[in-house]
Amino acid sequence: MSAPQSAAPATIVPLDLPGHVPALDGIRGIAVLQVFVAHFHWIVSTDPYFNAVTPWHWLNKTLEPGFLGVDIFFVLSGFLITSLLLKDWQRNQPGMFRRFYMRRALRLLPALYAILIASFFVALWEKFPMDIQWRTTWHALLYLNNWNVVWNPNAAQNDLGHLWSLGIEEQFYIIWPAILIGLVALKIPNKVIMGLVAITISVVAWHRDTLWDQGVSWLDLYIRTDTRVDSLLVGALFALIYRHIRINRKILNYAASIAFLGIVYIKYELSTGSFIYEGGFTVIAILAGIVILAAVESAWIGNVVLTWKPLVILGKVSYGLYLWHMLIFQVMGRHFTWGPKSFRIMIGIMIVSAVTAASWFFIEKPFLRLKDRRYSSVEPS
Repeated sequence: MSAPQSAAPATIVPLDLPGHVPALDGIRGIAVLQVFVAHFHWIVSTDPYFNAVTPWHWLNKTLEPGFLGVDIFFVLSGFLITSLLLKDWQRNQPGMFRRFYMRRALRLLPALYAILIASFFVALWEKFPMDIQWRTTWHALLYLNNWNVVWNPNAAQNDLGHLWSLGIEEQFYIIWPAILIGLVALKIPNKVIMGLVAITISVVAWHRDTLWDQGVSWLDLYIRTDTRVDSLLVGALFALIYRHIRINRKILNYAASIAFLGIVYIKYELSTGSFIYEGGFTVIAILAGIVILAAVESAWIGNVVLTWKPLVILGKVSYGLYLWHMLIFQVMGRHFTWGPKSFRIMIGIMIVSAVTAASWFFIEKPFLRLKDRRYSSVEPS
């Protein structure tokens, strides 16, 4: 009688990200809402360090740390871009990179051009120094606005200062696809790729901590690509985990709930001081990645909130909201200086909502249709 043979380990089939995940729109909605409310102070004061928007300290703390929203955006972007690139590679169709960059251009550039034109006219109206306006505009067009602030801290247009985050994302989009697909094309094992990404994340965190200890300014560390790319790479790492590793849904639910509580704790207790620059950004990114992974797997109890329709809609229009709110808030802070703070904030919300809706329906949506019609991911032959 022959000895019993052990069963071969089951091969895990790579899991593609579905075409649309409403929970991710919900996460995007929460992220942009965090940034949006954190900038209310610009409506009532031109002082960048002003935070007494309300008489209540706890409420001001709630309104304050907008960087959490940006961090969530970074992780989500890294997750989505990596998932889509791997999905396209799996389908083995020609012109993958061309379609990828055309999709990015049609999604991002039309609304960006619109706000840059609007900012130019605001600068003319307010007689802002045009050399600074042009410098900021060109850096924004080239997605180098974060480096413009580093190189010219006193000669950057404040109304466009928030575009630093888009610069980091686009610089990542230029470099990461070639690296990722190169590793996959060389048939590097998935676990090795994950290990390399994890090591790179650790190196970036160590690099930022070292610069902090050397006295580099918090602003430089906050907006430099080399000190913030770890959050995008964390998103990429969780995309690889989603694709190649199966995690028990109960474990994911518990992990996501703990991660969410960790983010809340950081928001209220650790949002100021050295923690953020001494590993805090990486910790936040990992916690956000856990929540995103559980949300995509529909394994988190919080999906009930994330799929709430108003939050999903807010996530869909988040790009336009992010682009326009800062310019409007800054202009209001300089010219609309009468009346109660609450009244001015309410007017600001109404104006931004109207402009965001106009941007979505008349600028973004037509180009999104073109993107989906001509450059969508093709089905495998």
